[in-house]
Amino acid sequence: MKKNPFFISCLFLLLLGCSNEIPETDKIQNTPLTLPVTLVKQEQLPVFYRAIGTVMSDKRVDITSRITGFITEILIKEGQKVEKGQVLVMLDNSDIEGGIQQTIAAKNKAQASLQDALTDFKRYQQLFKRGSVSENNLRKVTLSKEIAESALREAKAALKTAESQRQYSRITSPVDGIVVVRQKRKGDLATPGASIVTIESDSNLLFESYVPESQIGHVKAGQTVEVNIDALKQKLNATVLRVVHSGDPISRRYQIKVELPETSRLLSGMYGYALFPVGFEQSPTIPRSARVNRGGLEGVFVLDKQNHAHFRWLRLGREWSDKIQVHAGLKGGERIVAVADKKIREGDQIQALESQQ
Repeated sequence: MKKNPFFISCLFLLLLGCSNEIPETDKIQNTPLTLPVTLVKQEQLPVFYRAIGTVMSDKRVDITSRITGFITEILIKEGQKVEKGQVLVMLDNSDIEGGIQQTIAAKNKAQASLQDALTDFKRYQQLFKRGSVSENNLRKVTLSKEIAESALREAKAALKTAESQRQYSRITSPVDGIVVVRQKRKGDLATPGASIVTIESDSNLLFESYVPESQIGHVKAGQTVEVNIDALKQKLNATVLRVVHSGDPISRRYQIKVELPETSRLLSGMYGYALFPVGFEQSPTIPRSARVNRGGLEGVFVLDKQNHAHFRWLRLGREWSDKIQVHAGLKGGERIVAVADKKIREGDQIQALESQQ
């Protein structure tokens, strides 16, 4: 029987495909990796309550007018920095100037009346000395002089009051800060008590947050807390400034105001969270150098009794400069690779370089 060359070729390829030989690149390395190994520590760590909040200015000023008048100019815009004493708003002062002119006229009239009364008083004094007028006539002239003097004093006081109103047509900033809101526009009527502009001081910034009634007993004024501002990606050491011991009857939460350190990067309205210490707990920790990221999961390589490395996913907690808290996935006393190495594969043999207790 003649053999078919095509059949023999297919049989050869089939046998080659079923071969159990592993390509050289996929072979498991039998040579142990020499890496530092450490034991998972069980430590007493502080417990924190995480409270979200917002950066607020402790000096928020609503600028209002002391007089009624139409706004002729608003010299600032939202977001603009202003200095103490800087003119912000100009009001129509025609009524004020008219009142000043009226009081000036009243003062001049009172001065003229007083001058006339003084002339009569001096003349009657001379006549009384010569016996030409009675004492009763002199008394009436003296009374007229005193009334004229009183009228002049009253007119001067009215003029001073009218002139003081002039300053209220120019509204100035009482603090250094930033304009955050303009409630009025040019042409609007400004009235006493109605806010025209709101200014926030860019210093003395606070972090305002709330804690539930179950945790309020752990928070004290003067306590040091950690504040994390998302926009800064930075941890700030802050101090509890005020605790408002009057909770919301619906949410059962209490307001906490934390004093933030001075930094030019902080802005009012920034979002973040504060960590309030509320106690201690026993928890495993690992060195920061042991953390491994595989496929988007964070964990460590744990060694079994035969020193084979196995990746274990962990739920991690707070981080310090040298260690990381483990919430789940490890327990104290387990052996892990102390320094993450990209060469490690699942099941690799590890030779301990050193053992840290």
